[in-house]
Amino acid sequence: MINFASGAGLAGHDTQGAYAAAKEAIRGLSRVAANEWGRFGINVNLISPIANSPGVQAWAKAQPEYYEAVKNKIPMGRFGNVEQDIGRVAVFLASEDSQYITGQHLWLTVDLLCFINILGCSRRIFFGTDKYF
Repeated sequence: MINFASGAGLAGHDTQGAYAAAKEAIRGLSRVAANEWGRFGINVNLISPIANSPGVQAWAKAQPEYYEAVKNKIPMGRFGNVEQDIGRVAVFLASEDSQYITGQHLWLTVDLLCFINILGCSRRIFFGTDKYF
């Protein structure tokens, strides 16, 4: 199982309450499912992409300065291509090559600390977990 999450719940932006809650719920449910279903050979992972989707394109038009600020912080200097960059990771996670990977959260292409800093959040992230203080 491959679920899609977001950094929205960690950043806590205005007006994103429902979206952030849904994405955090997906993260929690995925971890539970990974623990419960692993014994049956079912792996459950999450992808948090930062991709050039139609939603991101609309955001770029609505908030070009913010879009550019985020893009400039991405190590690759661009948003991921939905098919070439994000899709290939999903295909890998669905393949036999990833049969021993479960309960993982993959951030594509912005690392978590960078993402939080981009969004102006002052939380300090403890890597290896989603715990923060």
